[in-house]
Amino acid sequence: MTTNASENAETAPRIALPKRVFLMGSVRLPDPAPQLSPEEAVRLYVPNYPHLATSTLSPPEARDGEVHYRIEKPPVTTKG
Repeated sequence: MTTNASENAETAPRIALPKRVFLMGSVRLPDPAPQLSPEEAVRLYVPNYPHLATSTLSPPEARDGEVHYRIEKPPVTTKG
């Protein structure tokens, strides 16, 4: 009995990665590119949300089968 690679691919178990969601206040941003790191994925939103260029991400939190990353604004600094 012989099997080919396509039969093995169909029966091999698949690991489903949890869906990433980026939270910016009350706005939920879906993951634009799951293959990228979270930081690189958020940078794809910079043309629409310019303030994200200087933002940071909180550590991931698992909730309801999703991984949530909270987008944090940098602290405001003033001279004086």
